[in-house]
Amino acid sequence: MTSVRNRLWPLVLLFAVLAFVVLALPHLLLPAVPKSGVELVRVGLTAAWVIVAFAIVGAVRTRGLGVVRATPSERRTVVHFGVQILAGVLVIAAFVIVADIWRVSLTGIALGGAVTGVVIGLAAQSMLGNVIAGSMLLSLRPMRVGEWVSLRSWMSGGIDATGRVEEINFFYTVLRENGVRRVVPNSAVAVSTIAADETQAAYTQTLVLPFTLTPEAAAQALAPLRRREVVEVRQDAYVLRIEWEGDRSSRAERLEQLVVRLAPGREETAGD
Repeated sequence: MTSVRNRLWPLVLLFAVLAFVVLALPHLLLPAVPKSGVELVRVGLTAAWVIVAFAIVGAVRTRGLGVVRATPSERRTVVHFGVQILAGVLVIAAFVIVADIWRVSLTGIALGGAVTGVVIGLAAQSMLGNVIAGSMLLSLRPMRVGEWVSLRSWMSGGIDATGRVEEINFFYTVLRENGVRRVVPNSAVAVSTIAADETQAAYTQTLVLPFTLTPEAAAQALAPLRRREVVEVRQDAYVLRIEWEGDRSSRAERLEQLVVRLAPGREETAGD
């Protein structure tokens, strides 16, 4: 959780500070602006805020996914859920601030006419369906980030998509298989039978390597791995988090072979 705080909270704090500034600016600037220029100021302020706000939200999602990938598999889906919730809250806050800039009453919109509500509901039906389905997938967790799954839908009568779960957000689920990235709407995932193959799971382990190991030897031995990341530097060694795919029963043997290639003759520490 320390990693989450270090990577995400500075961005959240920056968002909060900028939001406070943007909320205060109309009250400070508009009284001094001629009536003919009020709309122009609001347009410029809105454009600047939208660009900056969504850049911050994008950075939060990117850093958050980095945190998810570095999290042990048993906690990965929970951390991913938290990152998606945080990004969603920031997006809603950004739109609320835009409404405040234009002095639009959100209560009035919410209590508007029935015809407007029906039109908006029909237009947003597909999007809302994906959001509701995404919330169910993130909370009930029928599949987890890092698992290999097959989605079978009653509508097609066969397997619609297979791959490793790379991301689950409020709108779609991302599967990756042999370099192919498949983006599946959550509404389609929610009505599918989900088959998770534990023998194809991605495993995360840690490995302690001495500083005496040459960079060339480390690079050659670690090249076949799916992902690796240095997570801690000690006085006489560094801790490497590695992730690979394959059968659970073979991971101990594969890790032992990797240790021998990296630092023969030394007793290394490895764990889930």
